[in-house]
Amino acid sequence: MLKKTLYVFLSIVLVAAVAQAKKNKTARVKDNVATDLKYGWQIKVQDNWKAKNLKEPSVERLFMEKKNYLVNPYVETYNGEYTIPRAMIYVQEFSGSVEDFEALIKKSLVEHRSDNAIISRMGLLRDSEFIISGDVLIDSIPALQVYAKRNYERLLVIPDRRGFRDDTEKYIKDHEVHEIYLIKKENLIYVFQAYCEREFYESNADEFQSMIRSFEISPEPIPDPAE
Repeated sequence: MLKKTLYVFLSIVLVAAVAQAKKNKTARVKDNVATDLKYGWQIKVQDNWKAKNLKEPSVERLFMEKKNYLVNPYVETYNGEYTIPRAMIYVQEFSGSVEDFEALIKKSLVEHRSDNAIISRMGLLRDSEFIISGDVLIDSIPALQVYAKRNYERLLVIPDRRGFRDDTEKYIKDHEVHEIYLIKKENLIYVFQAYCEREFYESNADEFQSMIRSFEISPEPIPDPAE
C-alpha cells in the first residue's frame, strides 16, 4: 500500500513538473508559426530555419537559426571559423520611443557597454558600428529599421602540404551585417535582430525581411493549448 501511495505521489509530482516546465517557456512553435506565450506576438519561421524558445524570465523570446547556409569555400576547406545566419526576438517594457532605443544602441557602440537588458544580449558591444536607419511599417505600426555591422578578424591556418610543418597563418578581416527592427506598442519595445556574414547578406536578406513582414502583435497573450 505504501509503495502504491508513493508511486501515485511521484506520478503527480512528475506531471506537475512537466506542466510547470511548459509554462516556463517563452514561446511555442507549431506549423512554422512561433507564438509568444506571454506577450502574444506571432512570427512565421521560414522553412529553412529552426526555432527555439527560451526559459522564463527572459527578454530574449525566440532564437532562430538557418539550417542550410553558405560558407566561404576557402574557410570551409581549412576548417575556419564562420557565422551561421541567426535571428532573435526580444521584448521588454520601455518607456521611451523607438528613436530613444536607437539612441541607446548608438551609445552602446561607442561606450562598449549597456545597462539595457536587450542591448547587452545583442552581441554588438565590441567592434561594432552603426550604419544607417530608416522608418518602416511593421504590422501597420511605425517602426525603425536599423543596420549595424560587427567587425571581426579570424585566424585561418593553412597546413603545409609538403609535410614540413610550415603552416601558413592568414587573418581574414570582414564583418557581419546586423539587420534590426524596433517596434513600440503601448509600454513594450519589440526588437527583431537578424545577422549573417557580409559576404552572404544578399542571399539571406529576403528571408530576414520575410520573417519580419510576418510579425504580428496580438492584443492578448495566446494560451498554450497544452496547459
